[in-house]
Amino acid sequence: MKKEIAKNEYYEIYVDEEINRVYWVMRGHWKKPSDVPEYRKHNIDSLNYLKPGFTTLIDLRDMEVPGAEVLDLMVEVSRDAEEAGQGRQAQVLKKDFLEGVRISRDVIKESGMDLKMMQFGTFGEAIDWLNR
Repeated sequence: MKKEIAKNEYYEIYVDEEINRVYWVMRGHWKKPSDVPEYRKHNIDSLNYLKPGFTTLIDLRDMEVPGAEVLDLMVEVSRDAEEAGQGRQAQVLKKDFLEGVRISRDVIKESGMDLKMMQFGTFGEAIDWLNR
């Protein structure tokens, strides 16, 4: 059963302790870190409910490419998840979101998660991959 950790105009974060998964729904244009001042804190809060090996499902379909300053914050959040023992991460993107794919791949590579992250066009594909 999903537990809500945070919900605002830019993101929603849920955890499901039973299947050891965190869900992120990200939306809008994050121009600067001050647009999402509690994002890292909310992410850390969610990690406290999970065990090492947890999986992450991120819905990026309604998110615009973030501002350059926000990328550092995203790297920090990805590192927090890695340090907490994150297993696989699946991102669901709009099929035409190619620039976002390039940027998210750069963020993932910098955070050291490159081999455990995949991007998908549908939730079904993403969930199937996470459940393997």
